[in-house]
Amino acid sequence: MKNINPRLRGTIEISLASVGFGFLGVFGKWGFDSGLSVGEVLSYRFTLAAVLMWIGLLLFRPSWVRLNLRQTVIAALLGIFGYAFFSTLYFTAVQGLSVTLAALLLYTYPFWVNIFSHFFTEDKISRREALCLLAASGGLVLLLWGHIEVKNIWAIGAGLASAISYAIYVLLSGRLQKNVRPISSSLYVITFGALALSLFHHPHFSAIQNLSNIQASSILGLALVCTIIPLTFELAALQKLKSTEVALLMMIEPITAAIMGAVIFKESLSPIQILGALVIGAALVINTTSLKTRQS
Repeated sequence: MKNINPRLRGTIEISLASVGFGFLGVFGKWGFDSGLSVGEVLSYRFTLAAVLMWIGLLLFRPSWVRLNLRQTVIAALLGIFGYAFFSTLYFTAVQGLSVTLAALLLYTYPFWVNIFSHFFTEDKISRREALCLLAASGGLVLLLWGHIEVKNIWAIGAGLASAISYAIYVLLSGRLQKNVRPISSSLYVITFGALALSLFHHPHFSAIQNLSNIQASSILGLALVCTIIPLTFELAALQKLKSTEVALLMMIEPITAAIMGAVIFKESLSPIQILGALVIGAALVINTTSLKTRQS
């Protein structure tokens, strides 16, 4: 991909990252259905991802594990107050809300990214981008619309907070890690995220040896497909695209999740949900095409 235009590379990278994140529901459902708790799934996921990355890089690219003190601190803060904080808030929302409502609240983060970017950075959102964002958000509501249930009113706040915290993570990552090798950055983000989650949830790591095949497969899938690969691609894309562009293209994730639910779990998609997916896809294509036209 080195000979590809940087913006096109960034678009491909964030698209691949979104697909990877879209498998969270698949591996997460297998893990929860097999008896794993939220704390165990989160802690095992990030810990295994960190271990695999450290082993792989130390064996094949030992120089890539070195970051200066400033970048190490930045990655640590992003891992602790970005991924660990956001993940805990999201699953707190899932415990008090229907999965549909929790997902709808989480996927307001592209809106927050655009709002924060417009008012606090020099990246002002254009009218076309705003219209594409509104169209994609409308499509998201159609795609994820379903059973709405609120068991705990505070869970709504947790759901919104998860979206806002992830939006801040995306903005800061795009600005503070421009000149850092993406895989080196993700190594420390994941490592410190694993440490924070383990300290917060206190999982019994001694029980790992007793995991069933389905539980072990779920954790491996979450670590590799839903963490190492997409997080690294996301950081790489943030070095080539604006945070607002990345946030909008991340809406490929719920489309992937819906398709995987239909293919793997035989969850039928209603005509309204299919329409929602098509609206999101059209908004993403129009926005990406218009950006390329303006910059060519």
